[in-house]
Amino acid sequence: MPGANRGRRKREDRPIWLREVPAPRSWDYSRKYQIIFEQASDAIFTVLPDGRIDAINAAAQELTGYIAQEVLGSNVSLLVPDSNQAHLPERSRPFSLEMLKTAGTYEEVALKRKDGYVRLVDLRVSLVQGEGQELAVLLLRDQTERRQMERENITKYTELRRANMELERKNAELRSMKESLVQAGKLIALGELAAGTAHELNQPLQGIRGYAQELRDLLDGEVTKPERMMAVREIISCSDKMAGIIRNMRDLTRKSVENFEAVDVHAVIEDALKLFTRQLEHRGIEVIKDYGTAIPRVFANALQLEQIFINLIGNARDAIEATGRGRGVLRIQTTAEAGTVVIRFRDDGTGMTEKIRGRIFDPFFTTKEPGRGMGLGLSLSMGMISRINGTLLVDSELGKGTEFVIRLPEDFREVEQSDSDPDTLSS
Repeated sequence: MPGANRGRRKREDRPIWLREVPAPRSWDYSRKYQIIFEQASDAIFTVLPDGRIDAINAAAQELTGYIAQEVLGSNVSLLVPDSNQAHLPERSRPFSLEMLKTAGTYEEVALKRKDGYVRLVDLRVSLVQGEGQELAVLLLRDQTERRQMERENITKYTELRRANMELERKNAELRSMKESLVQAGKLIALGELAAGTAHELNQPLQGIRGYAQELRDLLDGEVTKPERMMAVREIISCSDKMAGIIRNMRDLTRKSVENFEAVDVHAVIEDALKLFTRQLEHRGIEVIKDYGTAIPRVFANALQLEQIFINLIGNARDAIEATGRGRGVLRIQTTAEAGTVVIRFRDDGTGMTEKIRGRIFDPFFTTKEPGRGMGLGLSLSMGMISRINGTLLVDSELGKGTEFVIRLPEDFREVEQSDSDPDTLSS
């Protein structure tokens, strides 16, 4: 009938949820799981309780270099690396049969390939029960490249860090050199100021001495108050000492010239001690002079030697004063040893730590309070001694005092000539 289908809708016009869905084709589950096993990106082994390899997927073949026919039925120990023949990466552990007895995850396991090379893997062991026997399932993920990249990154980071530290050290040296130049400029200005001051002080000092001499002449013969004459004589004596100090200051600040000559080291030591006589007495410091006999003269600059001795005596004074004892001993000893004059300055002051002892010859390094030292004395002394092929060594221990040992050749020109003599070099 024409109107019989009027109220019906075609099947294609029905909503999708009302349509009949055809039944899916049935899967062979063993085949499906075989495909999953083969297509897995991780290497998979199944191992029997006696250690024989039961199954191996494509990823495992690629990882180990073996094809399935070579390893199926073989013992899994063929993957164990020989530590005597193969180089095992640091922090890794070799693959072993003991790992198959307990379920768990092992990181950075060293696995031997067919070609003998070692690969690093993360190993996961699962134990499953099937058909009356336990089966070990091994999942291995190759981490060789990733670990290598990590180590390379660590190495590069270490190299960058060392380079950065070296750069910082260079920057620190540049800053130190800049500060040294500034300090050297200040020192030059200070030296010029000291020379000018010494010259200016010398004029009024001579006036004081002249008036004191006239007063002495006026009081000469007066018997009623002899203490007046004693006071005037003391003024004249102190004026003479001050004039000597100013004269030494002017000599030290005078522009240095290479005036080398045969120098008596004992005479130079005595000249240096004159600047410290009152200071040492005031601090209770006894100076013991242990001068050797038949000490030869040395070819050197007397003013430079005096400056060196002044630095060492001044340092000994400060070290003894820092003990707070109010007394101390400075021993100065000279000896002659096979063409060399050895001069030792030994004090019983505070001494130095090993860290400080290693830096005392650095320019502008000082442990003194601001205003009491610029840290140039020992550095300049080392430079002046080195120029004449001498040596300056220090032996010190905290709480046990300090000893400086100077070794000067009798004539540094002979030493230089012997160093450059071809016959001497060939011998």
